[in-house]
Amino acid sequence: MIMYAIILSTIAILTHNTTAITILTMHHATITTKTIAVQTLILEDVADIEDNILDMTEAYSTIFVL
Repeated sequence: MIMYAIILSTIAILTHNTTAITILTMHHATITTKTIAVQTLILEDVADIEDNILDMTEAYSTIFVL
């Protein structure tokens, strides 16, 4: 009977640890996905800023032809 109780408590501990690991893995995946999304948005913003700088440079540059 004692061995049976030890086995049940071991199963309960393993199940509890597995649940915690699963939750942590899900949180890690969520954080990773959000990080990638933010990085993508930042890169898109940088590309837009570069385009705007090039457009402004072309608009305000003066070419002197002699």
